[in-house]
Amino acid sequence: MTSLAFRSIFVNSTKLKLFTCGLTFALLCLDACGCQQPASSSSTAQDILATINGQAVTSDQVARDLQRTLGDRKLSTIEKKKAFELTTQKLVGQHITLDFLTKRGLAANSSEIDLQIETLKSELQTIDLSFAEYLEETFQTNEDLRFQTKWQISWNRYLKNKLSDEFLQSYFEKNKRRFDGTEIKTAHLLIKIPANGSPIHERRISNQLLEIRKQILSKTLSWQEAVKDHSEAPTRLSGGSLGWISLQGPMPPSFTNPAFELLKNEISYPVRTKFGFHLIKVEAVRNSAFGWKDVRAKLEKQASRDLLQAIVEQHKTAGAK
Repeated sequence: MTSLAFRSIFVNSTKLKLFTCGLTFALLCLDACGCQQPASSSSTAQDILATINGQAVTSDQVARDLQRTLGDRKLSTIEKKKAFELTTQKLVGQHITLDFLTKRGLAANSSEIDLQIETLKSELQTIDLSFAEYLEETFQTNEDLRFQTKWQISWNRYLKNKLSDEFLQSYFEKNKRRFDGTEIKTAHLLIKIPANGSPIHERRISNQLLEIRKQILSKTLSWQEAVKDHSEAPTRLSGGSLGWISLQGPMPPSFTNPAFELLKNEISYPVRTKFGFHLIKVEAVRNSAFGWKDVRAKLEKQASRDLLQAIVEQHKTAGAK
């Protein structure tokens, strides 16, 4: 293999690692990071989009991060706006988390960051690629690299210490249905939202479902009658039955997540999905024999997501005391 080809593989591999790490964190902190509203993607260069304890997140930083993530991929105007907001949230979330870890003595120090970067420079020399060329080809400044290196070392260290066997086993026991392969047999009552429906219209639908739920629970109306009289789903003549579902599908997470919080014969409060508003009933539960070790990878991934959200929420509301 030629040196040029190896250089290309090395740089592309690094871009992929940056993309994977960045996208994963963006997805993790999308819901957790409502700390400060980002500015529009039309912001001028060096506009400060957010400040976390004196550390600024600028539009230039977001633009470079987007370039690393998306490369030559073409996006629509709406997609670009969404990607800009998501990337801003990701960077803000990283700053929030690093501040949290720093105050607890868990963040990487300058020596650790220097060592990691020196190791990278040594690897670059083996493929005849200068450090400046590497930064240019991976769309980052030296400050970007140092920040991302600090983030990766710090967050990985935190997870390594936190995700012990004892923690994962306890987390599994508290969230069994999310991981052990349990299936639930569900039925639903659906009222659709018109294409031109307003927030007021949606509140009316939600209130209507609350009243129907109240009647079912008081036994003045049966589930079967309620579905037949009010549901707008194709299943209205079969009691709203959807059969057996798991957390992986076939229904979307907006439906399955609240459904899996229910006990047998329990009826949910109104649940909104892209289809409309639902009342969900669990008719039966089929438990799995899986233990926590059987689903360790899933446990670690979801626990990392939950830990991150908890850190951001705690820091945002309590100042990371």
